[in-house]
Amino acid sequence: KSIDLSHETLAIIARGMGRVVNHVSGTAYSARIEEARFAMGGKTGTSQVRSFTDIERQSGVVKNKDRPWIERDHALFVGYAPISAPRYAVAVIVEHGGSGSTTAAPIAHDILLEAQRLDSISRLSSPLNIRSSEIRKV
Repeated sequence: KSIDLSHETLAIIARGMGRVVNHVSGTAYSARIEEARFAMGGKTGTSQVRSFTDIERQSGVVKNKDRPWIERDHALFVGYAPISAPRYAVAVIVEHGGSGSTTAAPIAHDILLEAQRLDSISRLSSPLNIRSSEIRKV
């Protein structure tokens, strides 16, 4: 199903996702792909897995990294590449992984970079339309 968004709105979203990864103040800047032709855009996320009591809030909440594994936040990142002509998309969820920027985004970096390096046609200006019946098992 298509989403009725204007080209202007889509451009704003794409610019924002590009800045998350490629601007020095972006939350996923440390996971950026430095090769411009493979650059990715994305959005980091962190999902809190537990509630904090008023007592914890008053006395100071224990940092995520110092909590037992089962109480640590989930790390999230969604992204796409190349940013100039999107061809690949990825969603990374690391249960109890901490923050999306430090845990999930680097995984997305590796996946998107390797996918583009392995794809000899990654420089096309638009994605291919391939039916699943045309995909050959290796």
